[in-house]
Amino acid sequence: MNETSAVVNAGRRCRCGVGVLVLALVLLLLTGPTGCGRGDRELAPLTGKVLYNGEPLQFGAVMIEHEYGQPATAEIRPDGTFVMVTRGEGQGAVVGERRVRITCFEAQAPANIGSDTLGESLIPQKYTSFETSGLTVDIKPGENEPLVFELTDH
Repeated sequence: MNETSAVVNAGRRCRCGVGVLVLALVLLLLTGPTGCGRGDRELAPLTGKVLYNGEPLQFGAVMIEHEYGQPATAEIRPDGTFVMVTRGEGQGAVVGERRVRITCFEAQAPANIGSDTLGESLIPQKYTSFETSGLTVDIKPGENEPLVFELTDH
């Protein structure tokens, strides 16, 4: 490669980098300060507990579906409890009737954090999808009673 082609290639990389920066700025402006979420949706505090065959599920995640944007999520603590958060919007979940899914994969165990694969699901697969879990919640404005999700092998 001669000196002239090196300068031309450097100029192309610079213009490409500027283009990516402009695109990122446009996307940020279009989505607003709350990202994919919307700041005008009403959130309500939501906590609960997940039981599996009568015992607290010791790790995993709870997700509550919204009509758009990222779902509300919560990490399941060793005693089975969780506290919902809607990313970009704050504590709680969006008010209304919502579908729920719960995951508990080998890689979610505290000892396996950083694993390259999810591994096996430690709960029945049906609970890991909004479409098949059969779990719903009606989130009311203001305070809600703590939820209890009772998962079984059946």
